[in-house]
Amino acid sequence: MGIIKADMHIHTCLSPCAEVSASPKRVVERAYRCGLTMIFITDHNAMDNAEAAMRAAVNFEGFRVYPGMEITSREEAHTLALFENIEDASSTQEAIHNYLPDAMGEREYKEQVIANEYDEVEGYCKKSLFSSVDMNIKDIINTVHKNNGLAIAAHIDRQSFSVISQLGFIPEDLKYDALEISPNMQIDSAKSFFKEYAGKFNFVKGSDSHALDWIGNVYTQFTGDNNSFFDFRYYIANR
Repeated sequence: MGIIKADMHIHTCLSPCAEVSASPKRVVERAYRCGLTMIFITDHNAMDNAEAAMRAAVNFEGFRVYPGMEITSREEAHTLALFENIEDASSTQEAIHNYLPDAMGEREYKEQVIANEYDEVEGYCKKSLFSSVDMNIKDIINTVHKNNGLAIAAHIDRQSFSVISQLGFIPEDLKYDALEISPNMQIDSAKSFFKEYAGKFNFVKGSDSHALDWIGNVYTQFTGDNNSFFDFRYYIANR
């Protein structure tokens, strides 16, 4: 058994609100230097930079990168969708992009940079990634689970774009796998503040980094045999 330091909420230059310097290559290098052992690439409503980050990490021993997304529902609540492999993440992206509008024009989509593992621009995502997907939260969670992923309620302590800020509570029929706390609150404080959910869900922390210097400031630490997706799923399921 060893200590695993995981950040399940990292954006790259594909997210229109992230710094353009946060390329897949630089994100991976920064995360590795900070001592993280597992990260998920979770751009807004898209996973096009995840595979490049995974390729950039192949020579970093003991370090793993997994694909994901931060999906915005019709209610404007964010859900982290985390996957073991590109195939499952890609299937989920294909499903939600059927309910996501196109970018309004060049000015919008050129803020959504698709880059490779060598820091080269390969193109731009032409969907409007900062828009809401025309699906409700429940359908998004079900889609993630159908594709073998984990669905985590993002930054539930925030006053915007969280399930609690948008609905006022977490409905019983939303089958989240865990709840994420933002860098603004400690886990112990969250368990007290959100005590009605503490016995039902595991609480995790992600950096929600949109810039390179945010990476490594916040992470979730747990013990496991290795930094596999299986170990992370097991930790999430066992409160």
